[in-house]
Amino acid sequence: MKKTGRNLILVLALAFMFSLAASPALAGINTGIKGGITLANIKSEPPTFEGYKWETKMGLAGGVFLEIGLPGPISIQPEVLYVQKGAKISVSEGEITGTLKANIDYIEIPLLLKFNLVSGGLTIPSVYAGPYVGFNTKAEFVISAAGYTETQDIKDDIKNTEFGVTFGLGLTQKLGVIKVTLDARYDLGISNIIEETVEGPSSIKTRTWLFMAGISF
Repeated sequence: MKKTGRNLILVLALAFMFSLAASPALAGINTGIKGGITLANIKSEPPTFEGYKWETKMGLAGGVFLEIGLPGPISIQPEVLYVQKGAKISVSEGEITGTLKANIDYIEIPLLLKFNLVSGGLTIPSVYAGPYVGFNTKAEFVISAAGYTETQDIKDDIKNTEFGVTFGLGLTQKLGVIKVTLDARYDLGISNIIEETVEGPSSIKTRTWLFMAGISF
């Protein structure tokens, strides 16, 4: 039931975005795709896992977006993104060293309010911020040590939904009918993503940098 509800929300969000993009009554709408990398970490209580400190791990992000122009330098930008979050731990026990990666992936739907810092011209810098909701698609531990790798599914330990806010900087370069976009943002997870029944950390919240490039029309 939870998976069905998550898929329904995703389908409705995509349908809403594409209906706006196809509507001739609305002007100043750009549709686009984007992708890039994530630098992900988590904030937990206690701040360590089995005495080891959480470290940043790299992942991928990408998806589709709309930019809906409003009067003046302001626009609204809804997005649907696939974002790889989580963290890693470097383990050292005697002569054995290894890593434990917590891979926690989401379908994320941000709703951003964007403000252009200059009006007109071919190169437009901007700032933006807004809330997001994320729907968990994967949660696993990947343990690697001495040539050995093991994957443990922990999806039952992670809540299906995450809430947070995102804010960042953008740059749009006009190239005829095409626009090239660059953005750097920070996802600040607000909700505790771990189930209350899980033994161990009482709270886990995501902290993720995203660096993406895209094109829009």
